[in-house]
Parts: sequence; C-alpha cells; structure tokens
Amino acid sequence: MWSLWLVRNDYIFNNSSKQVWEVGDLVKTRVAIWMKAKFDIKVYTVEDFKLFLDGIRKLKL
Repeated sequence: MWSLWLVRNDYIFNNSSKQVWEVGDLVKTRVAIWMKAKFDIKVYTVEDFKLFLDGIRKLKL
C-alpha cells in the first residue's frame, strides 16, 4: 500500500506517471527489502526475492 500511496502522490504533486509494470516492480522490490530485513536473510539477494515473487504469480492454483 505504501508503494501505491507514493506513486499516487508523485502523480498528483509532481505530474509524474508510471507504467503498471514499473509500479509492480517497485512493490516487489520493497517487499523483498522488507522480507530480507525482517527475517535477517543474508543468503538471498533482493533480485532473488523478486524472481520468487514472479514465480508465485505464474502458478496456476
């Protein structure tokens, strides 16, 4: 939600727009950074987490 709020504010106050994929990438990056910090994970990079999140989206559940 924080990422969406910041993108919204940037659009309203700075007349800056982002593509949907850019917002999605921003959200994934922030989730990955939060997960690494929250659980003190050192063996995976932020990019590893983003790839994992991409894989979850592609699952047919």
